[in-house]
Amino acid sequence: MHEVHICDTTLRDGRQMPGVYFTLYECLEIAQKLDEIGIDQIEVFCPGYVLKDYFLIRELNKIGLDNKLLVWHRGLKVDLEKSINTKLKFGAVALSIATEKHHREQKLHMSKEQIIENMCGAVSFAKEHGLYVSVNAEKSVGTEPEYLINFVDAVTEAGADRIRYCDTLGELIPHETYNIISKLSKKIKIDLEFHGHDDMGMGVGNTLEAFRAGAKWLDASVCRLGERGGFTSLEQLVYNLYKHYNIQKYDISKLAELASFVENVSGIDPPPNTPITGINIYRHESGIHAHGVLQDVNLYEKVRAAEVGIKEGSMREKIVIGETTGRESIIYILKEFGIELDKTSPIISKILSKLQEQYLFGRKTSVTHEELVELYHIVSAKNKIKPVTSIAEF
Repeated sequence: MHEVHICDTTLRDGRQMPGVYFTLYECLEIAQKLDEIGIDQIEVFCPGYVLKDYFLIRELNKIGLDNKLLVWHRGLKVDLEKSINTKLKFGAVALSIATEKHHREQKLHMSKEQIIENMCGAVSFAKEHGLYVSVNAEKSVGTEPEYLINFVDAVTEAGADRIRYCDTLGELIPHETYNIISKLSKKIKIDLEFHGHDDMGMGVGNTLEAFRAGAKWLDASVCRLGERGGFTSLEQLVYNLYKHYNIQKYDISKLAELASFVENVSGIDPPPNTPITGINIYRHESGIHAHGVLQDVNLYEKVRAAEVGIKEGSMREKIVIGETTGRESIIYILKEFGIELDKTSPIISKILSKLQEQYLFGRKTSVTHEELVELYHIVSAKNKIKPVTSIAEF
């Protein structure tokens, strides 16, 4: 496969997620953790657009990360002038303008020609100041193919270094993405970047297919942070590039640490079944699955905790007791507490029956291992106590 570069947009697109607000120092920490993983570019806002980003870029300058910054602007010379006048250091800019018909007519009120003219003017100005330029065709999906090619050709002539193809509403499905990017990459002369939102749950799949089709730059965001349904997950993208395409330039062992930090400071509590970093990737309740894991953990864990920086839990931590628990789990957990039972013991059948009763009557939580031991003692005690049959025996 061809080379790949990742542009992380947690500090730009991720911050556009309603309810997510990072402090300046949290932004700095995220940027540093992204750098430690080896992420190629870190996208932030124009310092003249968001006040915090002036100070963020200034602090990132101090620690030498200016070379990794991609500073986002509207496709306007005036935005660039504001950024350049700050005297801050950054090597690359993103210049964005919508190209799709409805956006042109209903939002921008600009003709095709005006959009190209404005963007080319901004690109030329950026290049005059020695900046690397990623031109963003907002709402690329739905833009007339012929016009999109004309737009790319024009900005290429003006000096753009790459074009960002934007699935702004996350509406593509993987095979469409492959077809579009494959055709587009053969018709243009600059690097292609794919920017995929996750509104329909296809972000990672679309981005991987864009890579397979020829896109050299892939955009992602930690914990899927982004507008509406979120953005392509950085953790899932990096892990899949490693697992399926043998891309080893990124340090996957730091993914869990990064995700955990962003979860905490964003206030977003991801579900336990979140791919790659979710706790349930490494826990098992189903009797069939737990039985397999007790023999060989690889039978039901393709993603291994240690790979992504999660402490490998003990087998005892992996086994969860609940409604779908089987005999092997009961035997294993009780043995951990010093209680040895044969698989055919009627006590196990009674314990399983009691568990089923709890869930029949509405239990909503897993059964702790301590509760299981207590249930064992209750059930086994009943077996030993002779029932009272008359008042005289009492």
